[in-house]
Amino acid sequence: MTNTTKSSAQEQLEIMKINGEKFLKITDNDAMRPFFMSIVSDSNHWMFISSNGGITAGRRNAEFTLFPYYTDDKITESAHYTGSKTIFKVLSGDQVHYWEPFSNRFVEQYQITRNLYKNIYGDKLIFEEINHSLNLKFTYRWSTSDRFGFIKESQLHNLNDSNHLPLVYQR
Repeated sequence: MTNTTKSSAQEQLEIMKINGEKFLKITDNDAMRPFFMSIVSDSNHWMFISSNGGITAGRRNAEFTLFPYYTDDKITESAHYTGSKTIFKVLSGDQVHYWEPFSNRFVEQYQITRNLYKNIYGDKLIFEEINHSLNLKFTYRWSTSDRFGFIKESQLHNLNDSNHLPLVYQR
């Protein structure tokens, strides 16, 4: 199913465990109007993020931003400039496929599902895109650490593999 044929009736909420931690999952979140979230921190970090990936973050206050401190509509509009950017060149037999998760540039080309996960403490947020056409799943997670600041972890999973082990893991 492509992004353009989804209806709001398909959106689902469920509570699930990821690595022993409770998360709220929003299925097909891209069928919804973009919404704004915060990631809480036990130190002086702050992060506001749109459900489409646009982000602003900093330390202490707006004077110490890493990304521009704008209103939520401007942050949502700037997702392709301030959000996560990943582009894959996938070789399948003798064919080459390009896939940019969470972008609308290739959405008509592939069957995709996009989901959001936020843990119950509000300090971790996971974006997930499943490319059913290529049998790949890409996730990235935002969290904070007093020692390391903002942490982004990314994983690419081959869904053809019976163990679904990550192909690439970067931190």
